[in-house]
This record gives sequence, C-alpha cells and structure tokens, in this order.
Amino acid sequence: METAAYYYMPLFKPGAVVQLGGSRETVSHVVVRRGGLLVHLVGRDVPVHPDTLWLEPSAFQLSRVPE
Repeated sequence: METAAYYYMPLFKPGAVVQLGGSRETVSHVVVRRGGLLVHLVGRDVPVHPDTLWLEPSAFQLSRVPE
C-alpha cells in the first residue's frame, strides 16, 4: 500500500476564529453556490470571499482503506 498523502488547507466551519485584515472574526456559516465558496461572519451582513481571510490550515490525510 502506498504511503498516505497529507494536504493542508483552511477549514471554514461555524465557530472558527479567522483574521480579516487586522481584526479577529468568528465564522457564522459557509455557503457554496455555483462552485464558489462564501463565508458569513458573525455580526456582518455581507459574506466575504475566503481568500480575504486567514485561518491556520488543517491537515487532511488521504489514503486507501482496504475493503
């Protein structure tokens, strides 16, 4: 069996604390529409694009599981 591959990417989920510019914000919810991802923040009416946010990447392991 091959070795597992690890991928690192931010995991935007409700309650996650992100940085927008110099301020800390909390994720309210995430919406996926037409292949695009929008992040709604607590206390803000307008969603933001995830590229404008900073969040520590999470590690994901991809490997085959024997049947």
